[in-house]
Amino acid sequence: MFKKILTILTILALVLTLVVACDKDPEQPKPLPSVDGSKEPDQSEPKPEPSESEKQPKPDPEPGIPAPVGWPKDIPTPASGEIMVGGWAPDRSFYTTDIVYKQADIDAYGERLESYGFKKQNNHKYGQDWPDATVYSDGRWDVIVAEENDVFDYSYVNFYPLFDVVKDGYDGQPEGWPETGDFGG
Repeated sequence: MFKKILTILTILALVLTLVVACDKDPEQPKPLPSVDGSKEPDQSEPKPEPSESEKQPKPDPEPGIPAPVGWPKDIPTPASGEIMVGGWAPDRSFYTTDIVYKQADIDAYGERLESYGFKKQNNHKYGQDWPDATVYSDGRWDVIVAEENDVFDYSYVNFYPLFDVVKDGYDGQPEGWPETGDFGG
């Protein structure tokens, strides 16, 4: 009789072990408690969405118009408009180009720059020299984008490197990097 009770208890223990083992999800091991004793966050709770300032920009997939000679390859070209003559200042302190486009194209270019990680600058040092422009910066380049004007059928875009291109060179320089400036591009 003792053997029967022991056998029944053994079978009952195996069944309970099997039930407990089947109840656990093998893909989701139970998290270990943290060192400081605080409760780990519930894995089933949705994670909060990142704020607008934390979201990583997604570059505009639209191909830009072809870049002229000398255009810095770190800076996307506009998706519309016609890039006219452009070039580097004689001291290579900035690149400038004229672009035939309307205000809607200019605004779209600003959005395109932002999609590539450039941030619109509300306060900038270019206001006196370029009062009709909006400035975007990615920490390596300041891009000055002028508004549409009533005098000419074109506007301008200037690129100021935020590093010493003359002393340090420009690691991302386009082919044909000028030894001196050239406004004839």
